[in-house]
Amino acid sequence: MRLLDMFLANYLRNLIPNISLPLALSNNVNITDIDITTVCGLNGTQYECICEEQHVWTNDTCKAYQVCDKIVGDTCGCIQALPSEGQLCQRDINECEDALSVCGQYSNCTNIIGSHMCSCWSGFTASNKDSPVSRNNSCQDIDECLVSPSVCGPNSICTNVLGFYNCSCLDGFTATNTNLTNSISVTCRDVDECGDKLAFCGPNSICTNTIGSYNCSCSSGFTVINRSQPVSNSNPCNVSLPLSEYLIEIQINTMNSSIIDQLRTLLMSFNLPYTISDSTNITEINITTGVYSVSALCCIVKIKLYLSSILP
Repeated sequence: MRLLDMFLANYLRNLIPNISLPLALSNNVNITDIDITTVCGLNGTQYECICEEQHVWTNDTCKAYQVCDKIVGDTCGCIQALPSEGQLCQRDINECEDALSVCGQYSNCTNIIGSHMCSCWSGFTASNKDSPVSRNNSCQDIDECLVSPSVCGPNSICTNVLGFYNCSCLDGFTATNTNLTNSISVTCRDVDECGDKLAFCGPNSICTNTIGSYNCSCSSGFTVINRSQPVSNSNPCNVSLPLSEYLIEIQINTMNSSIIDQLRTLLMSFNLPYTISDSTNITEINITTGVYSVSALCCIVKIKLYLSSILP
């Protein structure tokens, strides 16, 4: 319907919403939809045809006549003419009803009369940053952890997650402000583990704090139960018992000189001190050989073992 009378247009705008549809004209004919699309009137000496709300002129019409408003998405809402033929204003298509197929994943779709706009969610960016977001230029996750400078503070670890990132302190550090997260302003300070020495080193020990860590050692007169393991609350320092040292000599007679080489290789492979038990260690190994005959058919291998042991 093309209306030239503005008073009549306003009357119909108020009337149509109050009409109950479908409206029966006869037993076989119903009015199912009533829509005002275009209102034309004189503006001075020139006609202007303005589209009603949610309607636009087609692209071809906007190109054929002078427009009197902003062109959006190649369509317009007002032309300075009274078209003699062709379609009037058409109802706008809401492309965002199927936003995924229009803009792609991880995006927002905003409908505009005659067009639409796509934008990426926070934490995402278009595959091609120089082109607008669309189904063919969809949004991809931003790995904030690759940004320089780091999005997290010093002594921290950045972990990328879909659309976001997490900051956490390195082992041995704690956040200066636990109320703030995921920020360059959140710094991680060293944890002084020695403030709770017993929990880390156990009794009769000395705790030395280091940046991001700590060291445990036994106090004078104490030793750990298991000397092959470092001092800790699970391997605490106990009262040291007097040590006794032993020298053991072993003599082996052999007719095969290769046995000497094999023994030497075997014994030299031990990492000293070598723990025999919780209370006894081999602290030194010496190998000496003696030959009784010129023909070297009889060989003697002497092995000296130096041991230290805690007295019972």
